[in-house]
Amino acid sequence: MYNDMNIILKILYIFFFIILAVALFKFFLALLLIGLILLWLRTLQMKMEPNQKDFLQGGLPNPKPDGLYHGSIGFDVSWVGKKFDSESSTGINIFKDKKGIQFEKYPFITSVGRGLFDENVFVLKIDYNVKGNPFWIRWILDEIVQVAPGEYLGKMQLRIIPGLPFSVLYFEIKK
Repeated sequence: MYNDMNIILKILYIFFFIILAVALFKFFLALLLIGLILLWLRTLQMKMEPNQKDFLQGGLPNPKPDGLYHGSIGFDVSWVGKKFDSESSTGINIFKDKKGIQFEKYPFITSVGRGLFDENVFVLKIDYNVKGNPFWIRWILDEIVQVAPGEYLGKMQLRIIPGLPFSVLYFEIKK
């Protein structure tokens, strides 16, 4: 009788853990779906923002950015800007810590191409899919257009799902 109870308890434990695993899987699947819906809604929202009109009227940066450009996304963050090397088509982001000390992080490569969403606009693509960057940074592709001499408007895009990018925010960089 004791052995029969042990077997029944083991079966109940296995059954419990299978139900728990299925429930956790459904929970994380629901979170993922909610996240994707929010990203899709943000992408739609960005298409209606005033910056979209400016982005569409912008042009391919000429000459290509070279050197340090100060950045802004409309609110205070640790990101200071980007440093470009036009000759090697590379660059890196500049941040500052709480003490105001600047440091470089998240290298990128640049190329020219059509916009992910704005296919009629040629943009400078800033691709973070570079060895050494964490996987979540590798999903980012920035696109910038020149809106005035030394002034650029950019879009941050996420490429989480191949062939289905999401637009997240606009940013500005200036010489």
